[in-house]
Formats: sequence, structure tokens, C-alpha cells
Amino acid sequence: MGKEAPSRRTALSALLAAGLGTALTACGGPSRSVGAGGTVTLRYFFWGDSGRAELINKCIAVFEKANPKIRVKSSFAAFDSFWPKLSTAAAGGNPPDVMHIDYAWIRTLGEHGVLADLGDHTGPGKEIDASTLVSSLRTAGMVEDRRVALPLSHNSVSLQYDAKVWADAGARPPSAADAPMGWDTFMEQALKVTRHTGRKQFGMDNPGQNYLGVELWMRQQGKQMWTEKGELGFSRDDMSRYFGQVDGWRREGALAGPDVVLESLPGFPISTRRVASNLEWDNQAGGRSAMRGSKLSLGFVPTDTARSGIYAKPGMLLSAAAKSPYISEAARFIDFMINDRRVAKILGTNIGMPPTTSQEGAAEVTDPAVRQVQAYEKAVAATLAPTPPPPADGGASLNVYLQRVAEKLFYERVSVDHAVDLFFDQAKVVLA
Repeated sequence: MGKEAPSRRTALSALLAAGLGTALTACGGPSRSVGAGGTVTLRYFFWGDSGRAELINKCIAVFEKANPKIRVKSSFAAFDSFWPKLSTAAAGGNPPDVMHIDYAWIRTLGEHGVLADLGDHTGPGKEIDASTLVSSLRTAGMVEDRRVALPLSHNSVSLQYDAKVWADAGARPPSAADAPMGWDTFMEQALKVTRHTGRKQFGMDNPGQNYLGVELWMRQQGKQMWTEKGELGFSRDDMSRYFGQVDGWRREGALAGPDVVLESLPGFPISTRRVASNLEWDNQAGGRSAMRGSKLSLGFVPTDTARSGIYAKPGMLLSAAAKSPYISEAARFIDFMINDRRVAKILGTNIGMPPTTSQEGAAEVTDPAVRQVQAYEKAVAATLAPTPPPPADGGASLNVYLQRVAEKLFYERVSVDHAVDLFFDQAKVVLA
């Protein structure tokens, strides 16, 4: 997924703080038998809307025709409702056999034994063929050495900008992956936009106010947001340099302040026309353009190093419940969803770009917004790094706290050093 709305981030963090994983594993596994005719029924739970459900049910019909001994019963919920319902079902000892998982959750659920280790079901001659995963996604779904999920889609970070507003201001956006623009140069251009619009639109949304900007910059410096063991992959000095740099650009006027973010809720500064560019997952461009009322172009992310910082992020992943009595059948269904070209033709890009070479190019796409994302993904493919380790247990709540600390900093209520201390002090508590 792309950047979540505040309500989604808050709900996610609240569930994590409540110890979802412990609750989920507190009860015994489900007791279910093979049905008449030797058939089994997999229960499949995903998030989305009725439109996505219709597409997924078409995929299920194809799977069931090819696998007459396996039935799949699907159910769905909106993202905000998905996690409480999953928690309730699993805590009652009745988890779905197959479920969608967000990347922020896989370490939490994987470490608490909620998700099956599919390693024994993946490989030559086994139910799941993971050799077809696009190269940058090979590590997606791994928690240390365990395969607890398979990516169902992917997308990448992009610089989204209103080309007309930038052109009217005489500003030049980054335009070529092989000749990256440095951050200071980019901010000089963004400042032109701010001045041209009389601060009605700032050149860029503030990348210091969410984890996406922090993670991207750290990766460009050769750091990681999270290590394989679920620890922070950067130091206080790293955070201090980043906060200081971003706050300087905000004071100059190139970046929006926290008031712009608050005034834009429940939307986003880019969609309310308060900023003319931002960092965002590329698959969000179409939706943000529609809300904004003008097309957003996709540009290359500025960097001061040889690293772009971007990587292939699973838009969502498929997992099997560790307590399911039908893990082999669940694995067969997961393989079908990630590898069968008929699935890609049915889903198109409803859930993102296809995760495997088996499905690449299968969808017939006419939507200009989707074609735009496809072109961007092709342009940055050579610069994509492998999917990094997933967030720590409690990482989502720490990301929300990061927003609060950044807000205090950018409202000039705390110094950079104090903001860094607040963040790392909280990290000790959350990650303990």
C-alpha cells in the first residue's frame, strides 16, 4: 500500500500496542474435516471493496475449476476494519486459512507464530514456485530465515509533481534516473514554486513528517530503517543530520510546515493543492491526481549519493495461518494467485504491479494512469534495491510517534537534538 491516512495508521498502531500477536496465538487451532467428495474449503480473507471482491472471486472460480478438490470461500473488509476482524477470528481459534497481510505486520504476526512458515512448501517440486518472483522482491515476505508470506503485488516510491505548476514557476524537476538531481538543487527548484505561488502552494510536502521520507534518505546514505533482527538501522547522528537538513529547507520555504498537513486533513497536501510535489508510492498517482483535479507526473527521487534509495515494496502479501489444517492446499492457492497469468489478466493493476515474471505483461491495460505507473516502474527497474527487512514488532506505532516528534520540531517547539532524543527514547520503550 501507499501512505496510509492518519486514521489507518492510528488503528494499526493501536492494535499492535494491544498485543495482537499474543491474542492470536492464545487459542488452539481450528478443528475442521475434509468435506463430502474429499473436498476441502479454504477460507480466504482480504481487504478491499466490492469491486476488488468481484475480481478476486473471478480468480477463485478459475482456481476451483482447475482444482476440483479445493473450494475457496472468500470474505473481505475495508482496511480499517480488516485487522480487528482478523484479530477476533484468530483469537477465537478460527483464523482464515489464507489472508492478506500488510508489510508492516509480517514481523509481528510471523514472530508470534500466527503465520505459517511456507519454506517447506516453497521450491522445486513443491506447492509454491518462488523462483519467478521479480528479482527485487525475492526477500519480500521473509522474517529472518522464515518465509511467512509471498508478495501479491509491488510498487515503488516516486516523486509526484504537478508539471504545469512547476513549469509556470520556471522550476525544473528531476527527470532522469541516470542523472539524479541532488537534494539541495531540488530544494532550490521547489523554492521557486513556493515563491511563484505566494506560498499558496509550497514546492514540496515535508518528507520529514512521515517514515517514508526518513527511510528513503537513510537508504540513500547506506543505512536501513530496520535490521534483520528488527532493530533500528540508523543512529542518533543520522537522524540529527536528516532532521537538521529538512528543517532548514522548511525554514527557507521550499517545504510545507505541519500546519499545511493539518489543514489538508482528511486529505493530503498534494490533493488539496497546498503543495506541488511529494514523495509517494507510484500507484497512488492516479487517485491523488483525481482528488487534486490535475494530473501528477512521476519523477525520479532526488539523491546526493549513488543510491536511489527506492525498492520494490509489496503492496500486499499472501500468508497462510499456522493453525490451518490445510496448509498444503493454501500453498497451492497462493502459488496460483502469484504465478497464474489468468489472475494477472483478471486483476489488472487493482492491487498493484504483478509480483512475478510469470504474470508480467499479462494484463491488458488501457488506463493512462496505470500506463504511467508501468512506464515509471520500467524506468527505475535497474535502480531498485531488494525489499528491505520488515518493520519491527511495534514499528508501526513508532512511525506514528515519529510524526508527532516531527510536528513538534517543525512547529519549532523543540530543537533538533531534543526531537532526536524524544524519538530514540520512545524507540527504547516500543522496541523493548
